[in-house]
Amino acid sequence: MKKILTNKFRKIYFTSLIVLTAGILCWLVIVWLRLDTFEKSKPDNVASQVFNRYFKELAFEKLFELEKSSVSEFETLANYTVYLIDRAGSGEKSFLSISEDIQGIKKYVVLSDTSGFAEFSLAERAGFFGNIWELSSVRTVYDNNNVFKIVVPAQCDVFINNKPVGEKYKTGDSVKCVMAGTHDIYTVSELIAIPVVEAQINKHSKNIVFDSDLNEFSAIPILIADIIDSFTLHINGIQIDDSFLFKDGIKTDETNRLMLHRKLYRIPFSSNEPPNISIVSIAGKEGIINEKSEFSFFQEFVSDRELEIQLKDIAIAAAKTYAEFMTDNSNIRELQKYFQTETQIYQKIRIQEVYFYTPHIDNWFENVKASEFFARENDTFSCRVTFDHYVRRVAQEIYRFPLDITLFFKRSGGQYLVFDMISNG
Repeated sequence: MKKILTNKFRKIYFTSLIVLTAGILCWLVIVWLRLDTFEKSKPDNVASQVFNRYFKELAFEKLFELEKSSVSEFETLANYTVYLIDRAGSGEKSFLSISEDIQGIKKYVVLSDTSGFAEFSLAERAGFFGNIWELSSVRTVYDNNNVFKIVVPAQCDVFINNKPVGEKYKTGDSVKCVMAGTHDIYTVSELIAIPVVEAQINKHSKNIVFDSDLNEFSAIPILIADIIDSFTLHINGIQIDDSFLFKDGIKTDETNRLMLHRKLYRIPFSSNEPPNISIVSIAGKEGIINEKSEFSFFQEFVSDRELEIQLKDIAIAAAKTYAEFMTDNSNIRELQKYFQTETQIYQKIRIQEVYFYTPHIDNWFENVKASEFFARENDTFSCRVTFDHYVRRVAQEIYRFPLDITLFFKRSGGQYLVFDMISNG
């Protein structure tokens, strides 16, 4: 009987102890929840916790995880770390509340010294014992607007920062290529830094070149040709159309004198044969183009030697007659021998321009040079004439008038006459 009573006592004792312990634990949990709710009901307290956890000492991995939705899936922690260190600098970290636009949202900016480098926001929600505030969003990435294009031969496997790129990033199924096939185009955005891009066919890597001007990776050789706009470009006998034109209207001192411009072609070129480049002028003459570096060609301006031999004397005589007319050493009849009378430039010289006149007893020319002969369409050409025109005044003072002009000639009635002129001074 005594043993039975002892067992009952033990059961009652331990049951009571368990119930009491559970009650105490529940009470402690409730107290903790109430204290936690009280603490989290104050947004500035929560903001301090967020700051201490993530920003006081930058928690790169945690922040990167919070920002994953704001950056490309191909971005790396290493790139993010470098970016954030650069943005945050070495200043003392602090935070402050900024204006609220939405009810139930508190926004804060994180500062390094006095410069903001990150933001976070808190959102209010209902808790068990009242409303509480919790972290809603973090923003540290402000410069991930880079859009990179990747051009590879069809059937290539593409990797960005060692991660395979899926079909969803394929934004074009082909790119026009001069000598072979079609190629795939991928476009990837929201990257913080220039990625590492690989392309493989049957696990064999393809050489990839990055063009920083275009933010483009290409496994196709890109042929560059910079030529004067009055020429057409030919590669291996194929005339290149303007669909490959990258830049047009490029101005230089040289093209300004010609009243022309340059144009730049970027041409995907995939062929086992080396490129055979040629250029042809509007007048049907083949020009000279040189390879500056592999797959990069540039047309140097070369004066047309045949034109120079044939028309140099006429060009110099026209320029001298103009200069003498302006100093009252020639007359309108002489000017008409070299200038088309129905043109604006002739009327401007005859009527509008101010004469460079000073009373003198003689005049002469030195350093006379005719250069830059350039054949143009419709039986026209241009050339540059430079010289120093001297006049000796009655009192023996000598005046020098330097001249640098480009003359534009057109065949008219069996002879070449000036129809336009520009000053290069």
